[in-house]
Parts: sequence; C-alpha cells; structure tokens
Amino acid sequence: MSAFDCAIVGAGPAGMSAAIAMAEAGVRVVVLDRASRAGGQIYRSAAASPLPDVAALGADYTVGADLIAAYERADVTHFANADVWHLGEDGRILFSQDGESRELHCREMLLCPGAMERPMPIHGWTLPGVMTAGAAQVMLKSDAVVAEGAVFAGSGPLLYLIVAQYLRLGVSVKALIDTTPRQNYVDAVPLMPRALRQVAMLRKGLSLLREIRASGLPVYRFAEDLAVLGSDKAQGLCFATKGKQRKIHADTVFLHHGVQPNLNMTRAMGLAHHWNPDQMCWQVTVDVFGQSSVPHVSVAGDGAGIIGADGARTAGRLAAFNILHRLGKLSLTDRDRQAREDLSGIKEQIPFRRFIDRLYRPTDALRLPQEPTTLVCRCEEQTMDDLRAGFEQGARDPNALKSLTRCGMGPCQGRQCGHVVSGLLAQWRGTDPEEVGYYRLRSPLRLLSLDELSQYKPVILEAAE
Repeated sequence: MSAFDCAIVGAGPAGMSAAIAMAEAGVRVVVLDRASRAGGQIYRSAAASPLPDVAALGADYTVGADLIAAYERADVTHFANADVWHLGEDGRILFSQDGESRELHCREMLLCPGAMERPMPIHGWTLPGVMTAGAAQVMLKSDAVVAEGAVFAGSGPLLYLIVAQYLRLGVSVKALIDTTPRQNYVDAVPLMPRALRQVAMLRKGLSLLREIRASGLPVYRFAEDLAVLGSDKAQGLCFATKGKQRKIHADTVFLHHGVQPNLNMTRAMGLAHHWNPDQMCWQVTVDVFGQSSVPHVSVAGDGAGIIGADGARTAGRLAAFNILHRLGKLSLTDRDRQAREDLSGIKEQIPFRRFIDRLYRPTDALRLPQEPTTLVCRCEEQTMDDLRAGFEQGARDPNALKSLTRCGMGPCQGRQCGHVVSGLLAQWRGTDPEEVGYYRLRSPLRLLSLDELSQYKPVILEAAE
C-alpha cells in the first residue's frame, strides 16, 4: 500500500496554506474536507459566492478567493464531502463519502478542525428562532439567506462583522445588544500600548463599530441578565442595561460571545490539552510549529487556539515546514530559515490577541447557565438541575457525570456541552477547569448510519506514485 506523505483534515485557511507549501515541496498530500469546496467557515463560498455584491462581506473575506484558487491549482489530492470519523495512531484515517466508508494511510497528519461558537446557555437559548451569529454567516455565505428584523446579542468581532454585513446588504436589524462588560474595557487598557503595534487590525475593528453607529441601528451597551422571550418559539429578547429592563421583540435572535477550538478530533486522538484562562477554553498543547504531543500529529489554525484567519494561514505554513522537516525534505536549518518570517508574524500578533481576549472575555453569567431549568445538554435534554443532581450523587468529573446523566452522549458528542460541564463542575468544586478535566472521546467522531456500518468494507485509497 502506498501511503500519503501527509493527510490534512480541513480545508480552511490553515489547511489550504499548509497543503500549498507541502505540494510545492513535492510531497504527496491529501486533504479531507466536509464541505463541497475548500474555504472552511471563514472563506465559505468565497470562490463562488451566491451574493450579487460579495464586496459587502469585506476585503478579509474576498481575499479568500485567491487562496482557494491557489490551493485548487496545487498538486493536492482533495476529497470533498469527506466526513472523517476515525484517526488512528498507525496513520490510518477512516472517513465517509457518498454513504461509503473509505480508508487511507499517511505518514504525517495535520488536523485543522477550526473553531466553533461558544454556547450561550441563557434562558430560552434552545427555542426555535434562536441561532448563533455564525449560523447567520453560514446562511448568508452559502445561500444568500438572511433573517429580516433579527436581534443580535453578545460581544466580539464576529458579532459586529455580521451586523455590519447585514446593514451593507440593506437587511433590517432590530437591535444590537452588546454584553461586553464595562470592567472589560478597564482591564484591557494596560494591554492597549502593545496592541497598537497591530494598528491595522485595531482600525478594522473600530471601523466596524463606527459603521454600525452611523447606520442609526439601536445599540444597547453593557447589557446583562439576558433571556429569550417566548415559550414555544423565540419572540425577542429581554435584558437589563443602565439600570433599566428592556424588551426587544423579534422572531429571530442571534447570539454570540466568542469562539473556541473544535476539540473532538484532538481529544479522540489522546493529544495533550490545557486550559487557556485568557480565552476561557480548552485547547490542544502544541509548539510554534503546531507539533502535538504525538509525534506524527500536528494541529494548526483556530483548532489549536483562536488566532483568526491571517494567523491560521501563517500557522498552516509553519506546520508544513515542520512536517517537511520530519519527512526529510528540509533540514532543521532550512526549516527555521523558511519559517523565520512567519514566526515573526505570529509573535507580532500575540499582543493584539491578548488585548482582544481580555476585552471580550465572556462573563460567567453568559458562559454558564444561571437557572436550574436551563438546558445544558441539548441532545439528551439535561438541565443544570439534572447535572447538579449527578454532582450531588458523587460525579466529580465530566466522564463520571456523563455516566450518571448521559450528558455528552448525544449526536454532537459533547461539542455543545463540554465546556459548560467543565465550567459548572469547576464552580461547584471550587476549583478550575484544568483540574476538572474534559470528556474522554473515542471514534467514531461523527454519526454513521447503521447501513454503512453493516456493510463496512472500506475502499482503501492509495497515493499516486
């Protein structure tokens, strides 16, 4: 069997950049991506946007078309609509495509699973009509579908970006409810001087806020005590600001307060992880080249820690240089020489990232449920009260709590509830999430049909000589 030199999971900014760099060095690269075309979440449909005026999404999005074009020209084996469900320590990868299991082998793996939005388990967050700001972007980028008269609530660059994109396209927005605490601005001030080195990034953020204010859209700052109105479906949002209780009625509510790495692949492989107190999330432990605790596995992009699109592209190239060194294509000296500019670029972005992380640090009131009846595990319909009962029975870590309550056993495999469960247990135990830990995950990483499993006889794919 002829194995691929490197298999990349995910064709977002990091995966595409890494694939291009390795293909240029003449290695046999295969990329597995769930989408029908490369781009990832950030550059979704950038090469073939359904929007009549794609410029409304901004220059940071349209630049993705150039990266996709360069990637599609590269000598890379690409499998679209490929749902990876097993990553083996022996370099074996199993994935579903067109209802059939396929298998390939590789010497090196590069995981680029990207990020997912942080859950906001407020009262009513599971009602029909409540979605994330990321969902608003997916609908917009993929199908040019928008929700007229929606309420946007939360904080962070992505929230402001999608609101600005809606306004540019002439889509009506009811209100922007900004939950960034006043104290966060105070705490972020000491980090501002070093963040100013990335003045272009600061200008982008400030221009979004000015654009929103200039539109005349109602913006409510320092909002607290958020709750979705309605019993059977969303009917709006109530909140408190400046000592007043307010209600905004709408059929659609978009929530957002940051993103966190998508952990399921890296957890299932048993890679070392650590708690990031600045970003309030778990992340895989890697070095500057994306090298994980398992020698033949690297991780790059937002899946290794939130760094944004530009940072993900840089991280992808750095991972590629290190993999080329491991494959014997680059000496250690040549690796470091080629990586020098990218390493410098990553280092320069760190102060700005720390500033953003501190400014938009989520509060416990939005990160963790505040009412006993609030759902935590949507798949198994487990409330905070149910989890507290499991804790009182002796469950002190996420896996013990899973055994008692089934929280985390559903179709999403803990993607939605994992961080919330770690946070709640840390709160109840009076410790930090690092000590509490996270779910223990295993293959399959995605749902498989019984039909596919019953006919399991994988098609083994080989690299071209």
